[in-house]
This record gives sequence, C-alpha cells and structure tokens, in this order.
Amino acid sequence: MPHTITPEERNILLENPELVMFDPYRAMKTHRVSLGKALIPPLLMGLLMFLWGVLCPGFIKAHPRLFAGVGCAGLILASGSLPVLYLLIDDRAFRKAKEEHYALQLRQLLPEHIVCRIAHVQWVTYEKAEGGWILDGREEMFGYVSYENVFRIEPDTDLAVISGGDSFMAFVRRDERTECYYSFNIL
Repeated sequence: MPHTITPEERNILLENPELVMFDPYRAMKTHRVSLGKALIPPLLMGLLMFLWGVLCPGFIKAHPRLFAGVGCAGLILASGSLPVLYLLIDDRAFRKAKEEHYALQLRQLLPEHIVCRIAHVQWVTYEKAEGGWILDGREEMFGYVSYENVFRIEPDTDLAVISGGDSFMAFVRRDERTECYYSFNIL
C-alpha cells in the first residue's frame, strides 16, 4: 500500500542524496558552452594575427608565406580545440555532480508529492542491472541501468521505492536515517 511522503521525510532524501538511487540524467544539461563562447578561440587567433600584422609589417613583407601559413595553422588549431573544450567542460560538470552524489539533480527531479511503496526483491542480475520484485501484490521486473548512487540490492529483502510526478522513480537504501521509509509498511 502506498505511503504518502511527508515534507520531513522528503527533506531526509534531499539531505542524504547518497542514499537515493535514481536516474539524474534528465536534469543534467550538457554542452554548457554557447555558440558565442565557441567563437572566442578563433576570434582571439584572428586578433593575434591582426596585431602581428600591425606591429611587424616589415616581417610580413619579407615572409608573406610564413605569415599566411602560421595564420592558417593557428586558426585551424583554434577551431580544432573546440571539441576538446566542450568535452572538458561537460566532463567537469559530470564529475562535479558525481562528487556531490547528484544532489542538485535530485532536488530538481524530486516531485513535491511522492509516495513510497515497499517491494520485496525476489531476484537480481547485477551484470544486467535488473531484477524481479513483488510490488503491490504483483510480480514485476525492474531495472536500474541508468541509475546513479548505486547500492547493492539483495534478493529476499525489502526495498523502498519512491515515485511521483512525471515518471520519477527511485530506490532508497536502508539506513538508520531512512528507516522511516521501511517501517510504515511490512509485507
């Protein structure tokens, strides 16, 4: 039977995100760099070439092919560095979220009105991140492939499953701080 989560119980989840296994990727924004920022490296290279031309006109008259070659190579390198910069910036955002146990994403995704149900886990295949449980009196399969803050789900144990809103579902690890999720309903 579903148990409606109180605001105090909801705060327990938000204060302890490492105890909540959920899919945070719907709330993560990737490719944080805009197109305007992507044009900065080539524009800086163009500005450097312009300054070189203004400050050293004698060198450019003596070596026009060298100037053109360096300019083209510089623009190619500046433009070619953009995918690497995108990857570094995106990777940094994912690393930061993982270090914080996806707390910001949990805060964004966790609906105001959530319910908790206790599922009795029957079997788990760890390699496939799937298993079977009895939830609300029905045998069902479940999966947690894209979930983060993963903890080991043992067969023949109970698991608190919270859900609500637009297809939000998460599992709560049994801990002294989250025992209130497990104590309301015993199968």
